[in-house]
Amino acid sequence: MAYYPQSQIKTDLYTNGEEFQILTSSQPYKGFYYILSNGKKYTGKNPEDGPNQELTVISTNPENVDGLLPPNQIVILDVPYENTPYVKESIDQYRPSSLSTNRSLPTPIQTLPTQKDKDLGSFPRYFCKKTNENYYIEINKEQFTKLQSRDITIAWDLYIPLQIIWQIKGGKTKTYNANKNNITLIEQRNKWYGFTKYFKDRFLKYYLES
Repeated sequence: MAYYPQSQIKTDLYTNGEEFQILTSSQPYKGFYYILSNGKKYTGKNPEDGPNQELTVISTNPENVDGLLPPNQIVILDVPYENTPYVKESIDQYRPSSLSTNRSLPTPIQTLPTQKDKDLGSFPRYFCKKTNENYYIEINKEQFTKLQSRDITIAWDLYIPLQIIWQIKGGKTKTYNANKNNITLIEQRNKWYGFTKYFKDRFLKYYLES
């Protein structure tokens, strides 16, 4: 492995076994890992904590996740979601002391409209996207808030949070078009490639007949 100065290595990261697998064996990996400035990930807290086996993202989709796209279709983003406080930082700005080694990953949880939302005709839904892949997850408000505020208990540096307003009233055609157009605009503006397909044309989900 080529030599990388410490400023180009993000060390002491931790995965719970659901995100990465050993490249050579395809076995899920749980434990510490580090990332080089070229994006490659290896087992161990740092290059001195061997053996250092290269990791790759687990390509199997979780079950019962609505519209989840395969994570092996990689898209490198130049600009993060513009309406969140996330700031893309260079690799040498990360410090091991600033990241918890026992962080959680976002968990798929769908938000359901309350009675107040139904009366209003719309409600917020929350999503997140991996920073370097077109991998989308619908989450709840609690996880969204943690990601947005960079809470040390969640992997905020690996995901970009997003809140949308989802229409559920106003006529089927109007509601369908409003939701689809909103999602399409988000995809185009933020380069969230595949975000529209994530919904599988279900832009009338939670729709309420008048």
